[in-house]
Amino acid sequence: MHLPKSWNEIDVLQFKEIRELYSIEETFAREIEIVAALADISSDELEDMDVSEVSELLRTITFINSEPSKNYKHDLDKWKFKPFNRLTVGEFIDLEYFFSSDYTKYIGHIAAICYRQSFVNKWNELTFEPYKFSPFDRCHEFDEYKITEIYGVIPEYLSFRESFMNTYRNLFEDEQMDEDEDDQPKTSEEVKADKEKKSAIKWSWERLIYSLCNEDLTKMNQVTDMLLIPTFNMLGMKKELNI
Repeated sequence: MHLPKSWNEIDVLQFKEIRELYSIEETFAREIEIVAALADISSDELEDMDVSEVSELLRTITFINSEPSKNYKHDLDKWKFKPFNRLTVGEFIDLEYFFSSDYTKYIGHIAAICYRQSFVNKWNELTFEPYKFSPFDRCHEFDEYKITEIYGVIPEYLSFRESFMNTYRNLFEDEQMDEDEDDQPKTSEEVKADKEKKSAIKWSWERLIYSLCNEDLTKMNQVTDMLLIPTFNMLGMKKELNI
C-alpha cells in the first residue's frame, strides 16, 4: 500500500476529499476513510484491520494534521496569478463569498478567480483575461495541480483582505452587528432595528453595486469590472467628506 509522505504528493482534488472526510464524527471510521482516500483504495479493504494497524498507518501521514506550504506558483501552465491589487469589484465580491464559509471546499473556485490566462499587449503590459466566466465552470481545471502549488494563495488573500478592511474600515463599520453584552430583553423598536441591520448586512454587496450603478442595473457589469482599490478610494473620500 502506497501512502504519500507529504502535501507535495497530494493534488487539489485529493485535498478537498480529505478535508470533507473530517466531517465524519466517529474517529475510527474517519481514519479509515482518510487512509483509503490517500492510498486510493476502497475503505472496505481497510475495515477488517485492527485499530493498532490503522494507527500505525496514520503515523506515516501525520502531515495531514498541518497546513500545506504557504508558498505558491505564480505560473501554472497557461494560467498566471493575478495580483490582488489588480482585483476588480466583481472578483473581490466573489472571493468574499467563497471565503465566507469553508474556503478549503472552494479552493478550486478561488484558484479560478486568482489564476487567469494573460498576454502582453503592444505596450509591453501584462493584460489578464476579463472576468466573464463562472468559477463554478472553471474550478475543475485545477483539480490535478498539487495542493502545494496553489494553497499559499489562501493565506496571502487573507492577509490582503485584513489590510484592505483596515484601510477602508470607515466603509465597513456600519455593517457590524453590536454585541448584546448584558443579554437584556429588547424593545420592539430595538428588535426592528436589529432586523433592518441584519437585512442591510445580508444585501450589503448588492446595495453597493446598486449605489454605484446610480440605480441603473443596466450598468451593473460596468461596476463589477471597476478596479477594486480605486473604487474604494473614491467611496472612502465621499464618505469622509460627506459628498
